[in-house]
Amino acid sequence: MTRRELKITPYNQGFLAKEAEQKAEDLGYAIELLLKDKFKLFHTAITSDKGVHEFLMGIARNVPINDISRLVRGGSQTENRRIILWKTTFEPHELIGSAYHEIEFRSLPAKLDGQAPELKELLQKAIQKLPTETLPSDVPGSRLI
Repeated sequence: MTRRELKITPYNQGFLAKEAEQKAEDLGYAIELLLKDKFKLFHTAITSDKGVHEFLMGIARNVPINDISRLVRGGSQTENRRIILWKTTFEPHELIGSAYHEIEFRSLPAKLDGQAPELKELLQKAIQKLPTETLPSDVPGSRLI
């Protein structure tokens, strides 16, 4: 391992740890939104494998910002975070779900470059249909409580 790699490795590990922490938080917010029936369907599609893909959006309000660059730019310690739930149902009753914050969700098609063109197109269409509103009136206050 080179000296440069030794310097970069802890940074990379820290970055990956932050991403994992963000993902865990977003999944927690998604579970809360799901349990409180606060997701709104914004797009549905069926793929050639007969998978029914539903895309739902909810907003976790007043969640702590854990990204230092966004903290500095925004000045606030909290944000209203848009959470997207991607739910896929296959026959008979097989259900798969994933949750993403909006920035991560919008990055998914690029991660599929050169593979799974049908899913890439599906995601691009879902992103186009993503609602523009930032705070539905029926979403309760701090941390969905």
